[in-house]
Amino acid sequence: MHEKWISSGNVLLILTAALAVACVVAQALLARWWETSGGRHVMAFQSVLAAVLTLWALRVWLPDMTWLVVARGLAFGGLPVVFTWRLLIILKTWREKHRKRAEVAHGDDR
Repeated sequence: MHEKWISSGNVLLILTAALAVACVVAQALLARWWETSGGRHVMAFQSVLAAVLTLWALRVWLPDMTWLVVARGLAFGGLPVVFTWRLLIILKTWREKHRKRAEVAHGDDR
């Protein structure tokens, strides 16, 4: 057995990847995530993280084969997409709350 994967960092990486995949599977089986924009975002976000973590964990055991390097690049390419999506959700939510507070402060509560 390789000593390389036994380090605490690798064990935590493998554990985190397994948990990330378990979250995706649980949500896919137990939630109606596709019905809301928030649900779709959470599924996309955790799916991309699970893919990145799983491919990173595979690197502990496998050499840098071409398919693995390409798959890792594609998975990491999804990160800016889901983080941009999340940032837009955060900004939209903040803007809506800020607008509602301003309306209430100015007596425009209708």
